Amino acid sequence: MKYAIMKYLKFDDILDFLSRSGMGVFTVYDVAKLMHKPAGYASLLLSKSRKVRRIERGRYYLDGTSAYEVASGIVYPSYVSLAAALQYYELIDQNVVRYSVITTKRHRRLSLENGDYEFITVAKRRFFGYASYGRAYIATPEKLFVDCLYFGIPAFSQVEASFAAALGDNAIDVGRLKRYALRMGSKALINRLGFLLELSGIESDEMLQHTYRSKYVKVRRDTRGKNRKWRVSYDR
Repeated sequence: MKYAIMKYLKFDDILDFLSRSGMGVFTVYDVAKLMHKPAGYASLLLSKSRKVRRIERGRYYLDGTSAYEVASGIVYPSYVSLAAALQYYELIDQNVVRYSVITTKRHRRLSLENGDYEFITVAKRRFFGYASYGRAYIATPEKLFVDCLYFGIPAFSQVEASFAAALGDNAIDVGRLKRYALRMGSKALINRLGFLLELSGIESDEMLQHTYRSKYVKVRRDTRGKNRKWRVSYDR
């Protein structure tokens, strides 16, 4: 964070500066440095302010900051995916209150005033495919669907409906989607993706060589049955 040369003395000036700078999420040390005061003094002011909400020890956000920015500011590196990202792209109707944060680090689940935050740890090789929207980091549409199929969240029937909506909005680069899926290194994911693409009328036979062929992969769907080509079984 870059600080202005001007020396800030009043606490409200600090909050106004953070707001104007787009710093909705910040640490006690950011405030202390701006005020030229000890961290303990800044912590005391933050704990009494009605304009500030506490995330965890030493980390805060300004009241009114979007949940996506808050989610992106808790752990670095990280990005928001799964149902919360479907909501961000307006591909799901339900109001999401749990924000799934993909990260390479471990962090405990948090319940804040503006929602619940869960942190899903992945290997570094699977941490890719996100974009910045202001100070929020969200999975790209392609990586979003890869993550949904990889983790099995939300239910396949919801992913199927959301994927159809994304295709209708021309929001998906199918070539990039396939490359991202292969990059994950998961055969079960490719089984599910091939099935999803076939349901959507998209030919993907070149991916069959990367699937499980000796067993069926389960998905949750609104009907019962099996797809022999993609070795997918589904039930209610």
